[in-house]
Amino acid sequence: MIRDRGHIKWTAMMLPEHLTKLREWVGEDGYEEKPDIDEWTLQEFQQQLAIAYQSQCEIRVKTWNKGMLADITGTLTKLDEQAQLIYVTDGLTMQKLLLNTIVGIETVTLD
Repeated sequence: MIRDRGHIKWTAMMLPEHLTKLREWVGEDGYEEKPDIDEWTLQEFQQQLAIAYQSQCEIRVKTWNKGMLADITGTLTKLDEQAQLIYVTDGLTMQKLLLNTIVGIETVTLD
């Protein structure tokens, strides 16, 4: 039986520069492009934020930051249009989110 150690056996013959480039290349696999958001979608986001703020219902916000998408769920506690920020509280923690990083908003209904 051949016991192949995969790429481990080749790392001893690689230069440190090669190893850093390989790590960067592997890190790029999780990278996602920022979705294009048109004007209609921005207006829909604004309406959903206004409704969520007035009704204090739970929302799920999808954000894009440095190639990674993240979902944040919580209650919208503050809208700061001048600073282009929203504040989402989930239990004990409060997160500030920039409006230009938001790529999706939906209200969470508990049935």
